[in-house]
Amino acid sequence: MELKKSWAKAWDLGNKAAKEHDSEEAAIYALPMDELENFEYIHGFGAFFHAGFIGRKPEWVEAIRYGEIPASGYSINWANGSAEPGVSCVKIIRNENDENIDSLYDVTLGWQGRNKIRVAGWWLGLSGSDGEPCLLGAVKVSD
Repeated sequence: MELKKSWAKAWDLGNKAAKEHDSEEAAIYALPMDELENFEYIHGFGAFFHAGFIGRKPEWVEAIRYGEIPASGYSINWANGSAEPGVSCVKIIRNENDENIDSLYDVTLGWQGRNKIRVAGWWLGLSGSDGEPCLLGAVKVSD
């Protein structure tokens, strides 16, 4: 999957900024106003900037999640109503057997029978409030 131009730009900006600034905060404050506005107006811009700053390369992965992908592109933290840093997933699939193995949520919450879907998206090492992996640009792969 090809990375969206705005996300590639954000990653590049963050990666370049890491070479010029001691902290991510200082790097952000040094950005011109039009780039700062991208953090607010472009979905995922800040996450890709952060990934670039820490040198975390975006990885297109497949994963399993409960329920459909939210139209907003973000899952919601049920405890406080804030947006997670992407679409929450149960687990990332690293090999074909992973899909059939019960997750932590299946075992501890008894969710073995809940509807799961296979999705794909950009993994930047981000996690939700419960430690679950969160993907940006998530799309449904299959039922």
